[in-house]
Amino acid sequence: MISFTEDQIDQALTRVEDGLKKYSTLQDYLQNVDVSKNRNFQRRFNHFYRVRRNSNWQSQFYRLLEDKKKSGITFSEALRYIHEHTGRYEASFASKLVATIHPDKPVVDKFVLENADLKLPYSSAKNREAKIISVYNQLQEKFTVFLNTESGKYLVKKFREKFSHANITEMKMADLVLWQSR
Repeated sequence: MISFTEDQIDQALTRVEDGLKKYSTLQDYLQNVDVSKNRNFQRRFNHFYRVRRNSNWQSQFYRLLEDKKKSGITFSEALRYIHEHTGRYEASFASKLVATIHPDKPVVDKFVLENADLKLPYSSAKNREAKIISVYNQLQEKFTVFLNTESGKYLVKKFREKFSHANITEMKMADLVLWQSR
C-alpha cells in the first residue's frame, strides 16, 4: 500500500511546481505537433523523463507516440512494441508513453516503485514480459486504492489548492508527489 503522512505530502508539494510546468507544456505540445519530428518536444520529453537512449531508439519511441496519441495504447502494447523494435523491455519508458497519452495511468519509476513497495523482475526472469505487466497492474491498483484513502484525498485537495490552475488528473497529481518523495 502507498502511504504518506500529511507532512510528507506537504513537503513534496513544495517541490512539484517545476515538474508540473514541464509536464503541462509537454501535454500541450502533444496534441499540437508531430512528436515524431518535433525536436523541441523530444528535447523537453527527454529532459523531463530522463530519456538517455540513442537516436534509433528515440525514433522508434516517438513514432509510436505519434501514431498512438489519438487512438490510444495499452501498457502491454507499448512494452511489446518497444521490445520488438529495440530489443529491450523498457517498463519505465513504456509507462511514460502510455501516461502521456492517458494521463490517468501511472508512471513506472524507481522512486514510485519504492513508494509502492514494488520491484520489476530481473532481466533474466522467466516470463519477464508478463511479470512486468503484472507489476504495472499492481502499481495502477495501488494508486487507485491510495487516491481513495484519507491521505490520497488530502493530497488531491492540497494539490488543487496550491495549483488551482493545473488541469491534470488525480493520478498525475499523485505521480508528481510520489516522484518528489525520495
